[in-house]
Amino acid sequence: MKKEDVLGVIVYLLILLVAVVFGITVLQEHSPNSGMDTIQYVGFVFAAIVSGVILNAIIYELAHMLGAKVGRYEIVSVNILGFCWAKNEAGKFKFKFKSFDGLTGETKIVPKKDVKKEPNPSPYLLFGTLFFAIEIIALVVVFVSARLHADNLVFLNMGYFAIIVGVMGGIILIYNILPFHLDSMTDGYRLTMISNPKNKEAFNELLRVEYEIANGHDDVEIKVFDNITNFTADLNLNKVYALLDKKQFKEAEELLDAIIKNKENVSEKVYIRARAQKIYINIMTKDFEEAKKYYEEDVKPEERRKISRDISMASIRTYLLMSALFDKSRSESIIALNSVYKAYKSTPDKRKPIEVELFNDALQRVVEAHPNWELENYKLISKDTKKEKNKEEK
Repeated sequence: MKKEDVLGVIVYLLILLVAVVFGITVLQEHSPNSGMDTIQYVGFVFAAIVSGVILNAIIYELAHMLGAKVGRYEIVSVNILGFCWAKNEAGKFKFKFKSFDGLTGETKIVPKKDVKKEPNPSPYLLFGTLFFAIEIIALVVVFVSARLHADNLVFLNMGYFAIIVGVMGGIILIYNILPFHLDSMTDGYRLTMISNPKNKEAFNELLRVEYEIANGHDDVEIKVFDNITNFTADLNLNKVYALLDKKQFKEAEELLDAIIKNKENVSEKVYIRARAQKIYINIMTKDFEEAKKYYEEDVKPEERRKISRDISMASIRTYLLMSALFDKSRSESIIALNSVYKAYKSTPDKRKPIEVELFNDALQRVVEAHPNWELENYKLISKDTKKEKNKEEK
């Protein structure tokens, strides 16, 4: 299990513990004095929880929006529980349902152009915590006031409703304030990263690059950072893709070597994908014996396992090559091939054509080495290829 997964389990257990303790203390005390029967009280708690999730999700993204404005960023999209308002090419916000990277929502931003000072991400990352702190204090005041007037049943129940909403806010706050990389990029984690001035610059550059790639801009110029941190490494991997697309393998390999050399400064995911890209380049561009020697001497068995389990296009095409050419295992190759569609689906649209070519090149190498394995049907077809094929058929 990855370090991020272990931390995620611990955080969710902590959240569950908070909920259980709150339930068997505060709510258990209130239930017999609420004037409601069991079914009514369950409905009361459920309504408060749902209200808390919705209200706190809205508050959190409003905080992000205000923090983005203060930090000199342009808001690209606001997603609250899957309800997304995204800016189109005309600069107007349009509604759509969309998934998000976060616990309750996500606000995407990009540095404003033509500003005198470099945009500062700190307000964007801090305002959520500040808003939640103010909200929780206000709700605690309402709760305490209600307890002081316990003879008024309506007011008392309103106070408990408010404290349940506040606890939901506290749970979201716990998740987002912890300085760990969990199943999404939390504000607490990003705040620890941007404490390094180089990371702050890389943070803004990564926002710009991801925005331009997502909007279909071709040949995006990407700044390369010599000081390797998790943010700068992630940005350099974007540059690697641009170089692979141009078949500039030597330049891409130099960037990957810098990330691999600084393993202790990057997350496991970034490191494993950099290692996978390096193995891929070796196999596809160098003498087979040289590539095999690197694989056997430099890539530890533990790293090979992690590459095989990583659901990303970079790792899967490398896993395919490793299994077929080094280990000569058709069953392992099939496992890799059966995972490719899931990885491809989660690949950014702009990067998909590059990955189609890189994956198909790898598959062709395997087909040539093992023609009797009958793997030709696993080739990926991009949308552009499908359009051209449909035109020819017509």
